[in-house]
Amino acid sequence: MKKLIVITTPGFFPGENIILTRLFEEGMQSLHLRKPEGKIDELRRLLDKIPAAHYPKIVLHDCFSLATDYGLGGVHLNRRNSLAPSGFKGTVSRSCHSIEEIRHYQSLDYLFLSPIFRSISKEGYGSGFAMETLQQASDAGIINEKVFALGGIDLATLPLLRPFRFGGAAVLGALWGERPSTDKQDIIITQYKKLQAWN
Repeated sequence: MKKLIVITTPGFFPGENIILTRLFEEGMQSLHLRKPEGKIDELRRLLDKIPAAHYPKIVLHDCFSLATDYGLGGVHLNRRNSLAPSGFKGTVSRSCHSIEEIRHYQSLDYLFLSPIFRSISKEGYGSGFAMETLQQASDAGIINEKVFALGGIDLATLPLLRPFRFGGAAVLGALWGERPSTDKQDIIITQYKKLQAWN
């Protein structure tokens, strides 16, 4: 069973906690809380509105001290935050943009490889890999169950991942659309179920 990871929208929106809680109730196993411009107090306010039972399924991209404060499941390294907190016990993951980077960081718990397809959420962020390159990396065991496809992942492109050994995929734009709101929560939940059923 391939795993589906959900990444939050970069900005906060009213009622976000309500939709995230519903997604957890629908079986979401991993949420990457990514708010590049978010202040620590804004992240705290969002976390405070999500039931603590779901904290082990949340991975943080910024303000890593909150991961320890709230007992979150993991931290995700990036250019802004390249080191996990000292003594952190959760998962440590990272984004990679080349096959070489995957080799370099394979000791981490898991990795994102992007952009696999043309990005839905980032305009002009093109596809970075030829299918032959992905196949070769997969055949060599470089792409394996610890590597997750990111970038342009939607209902049309998910089936294209089947020949490769990815552990699953991470979604952003295909789930949230352009302007998520509580009015659209049923649409978002339905979309999540469709994406989750891809494998």
